[in-house]
Amino acid sequence: MKKCLALTLALVLALGCTACGGSEKKETTAETTAETAAAESGETAAASSDTEYKATDIEYHSVAEIQKRGVLHVATEATFAPYAFKDADGNIVGLEASMAQAMADDMGVELVIDDMAFDSVLPSVQAGLDDVAIAALTPDAERQKSFTFTQSYLSNGQMSLVRKDDVDKFKDESAMVAGVTMGAQKGSYQQKVAETLYPDCTGRYLETIPNVVMDLKAGNIDIAIMDYDNAYSYAQQNDDLETAFVVPMLDGDEPANCAAAMKGNEDLTNYLNELIQKYIDDGSMQKWYEEAVELQLSLNETE
Repeated sequence: MKKCLALTLALVLALGCTACGGSEKKETTAETTAETAAAESGETAAASSDTEYKATDIEYHSVAEIQKRGVLHVATEATFAPYAFKDADGNIVGLEASMAQAMADDMGVELVIDDMAFDSVLPSVQAGLDDVAIAALTPDAERQKSFTFTQSYLSNGQMSLVRKDDVDKFKDESAMVAGVTMGAQKGSYQQKVAETLYPDCTGRYLETIPNVVMDLKAGNIDIAIMDYDNAYSYAQQNDDLETAFVVPMLDGDEPANCAAAMKGNEDLTNYLNELIQKYIDDGSMQKWYEEAVELQLSLNETE
């Protein structure tokens, strides 16, 4: 476990591991070097001379060690409204941003959100650059081999989004035939679903959900597959778009949006599970969701 951090991230990214505010925000892409990302996070092993653990050790990301350092590092991709997105001032906002801030407050630490390409979110946790990934992650069997997930904090399943003129055409899955071009976020669970359930269709996968929506509006794809809340929000925002049919989960998978930690980090995930359940029980989770949806709609109205 105690290998050089730079070599660890390079290996993780080379393997292409697939994978959303806070008081500080950092932009990180898949091309960012391990040294740069670590320097930005301020959490290299050298910067923590008071601990025997390295950032690549599970123990380094335990609740006690996070509290000792005084910072909770969260990896996300902030173009996933209403879960995580940016307001007019560039601040990361949304359900997950509010939840992450509450988690940091309950832990008694500062929150730092590292914003990066979606397909870098899980590798960043695996390489020890972030303590946890909060990016509407579905814990399918493949991801569970490499990460330990929390319970789901909110999930309404998956939905398809089409141009309003094509609603009648896409009443159900029978429309997913050869000649149809479908879009989804690159590296997302929805890409896996699209490729598995609709192999006769042509796939076109882009880095962000906004880019997928732009592709749909431009006519480059016929249908987009995404999280239900994404589809619902964009249908509300755009008069020329409408939700179509409900997209099923793959066999054995349940609708879930979870946070992910290093494989075996039960200490952190168990602690976060207690907080997630508290936020659900006291109504905070639903409140954050409703506030995020309202904010997203208001931002669209001012554009």
